[in-house]
Amino acid sequence: MSEAGTPEAPSYLWYQAGNWTDLEQGDLLPNCPVLVPPSNLTEVFLTAKDGDEFGLEVIVQRARLIVMSQSCDLAAGKIDQVLLCAHFPASNHPKNIRSEIRKERYPALHMIEKCELPNHEFERQIIDFRTIYTLPKDFVLAFSGKLGKRVRLLSPYKEHLSQAFARYFMRVGLPRPLRDE
Repeated sequence: MSEAGTPEAPSYLWYQAGNWTDLEQGDLLPNCPVLVPPSNLTEVFLTAKDGDEFGLEVIVQRARLIVMSQSCDLAAGKIDQVLLCAHFPASNHPKNIRSEIRKERYPALHMIEKCELPNHEFERQIIDFRTIYTLPKDFVLAFSGKLGKRVRLLSPYKEHLSQAFARYFMRVGLPRPLRDE
């Protein structure tokens, strides 16, 4: 009970750190390498013929990623590619925008709480559903294994993240929305 005599809400942990050999939705992968297509990709692909070989330069960047693929699909071996989204420090946005993101008023962005686990601390993060990557599951498993102990978003927060991701992708823009009465 609080000092005012009202029952306190249960304290749900946001994160857990562990040295897991599996992947789950909500796993955070800091500094993960991703491939960035070259700027002339459209030109090269549109002029290509079957059997052509390309001399494309591959750009490798590092990104903070979170696993978005469903845990059940990852565990059951139903997928070969892992869906990931980029995330970045909430402090990259002004306070008023952070407040709007926290209130879920920006469908493409989702905020998760800061992490205070020893040796894994980070500030609140904003996940950007517009910045999506897929990487081979074998690679993501190998990369996550090299991280050693890593952070995993816990229930119910990972389900909340999944629901926000689904809401973003299931939006329908109407040609003529309902008008006020």
